[in-house]
Amino acid sequence: MASTSCSRTGRFDAGDVVRFHYGWKRQQTPAKKQVARRDRSVSSSVPGVVVLFAITSRTPQHERLFLPISQIECRRAGLDFPCWIILDEYNRVELDKAFDFESTVPLGSFSPAFLKKIARTD
Repeated sequence: MASTSCSRTGRFDAGDVVRFHYGWKRQQTPAKKQVARRDRSVSSSVPGVVVLFAITSRTPQHERLFLPISQIECRRAGLDFPCWIILDEYNRVELDKAFDFESTVPLGSFSPAFLKKIARTD
């Protein structure tokens, strides 16, 4: 299944991995209510809505909800191995107001089997 870029269709396919200036909630400054953003790979995992889950190359803290990404999934998604997808925090983006994408062309995409594994993680 070929991925469709946001710039052509106004949407991402489930499992597409793109670069996005992702803001962690824990880095939000109280005075400005702004979030410090860093360019990172993210995965859009909800069809019809752009919900972006961060992907990190640093081992997550044990209290976080995360899933390791296998070497083959990293290859499919255009990522370096090892890395993890963080599932207890996400950025929801309205595409008509989305200015934080480095590019709307996906780096790659996760397989349907891995997306099912993400959905079953709790």
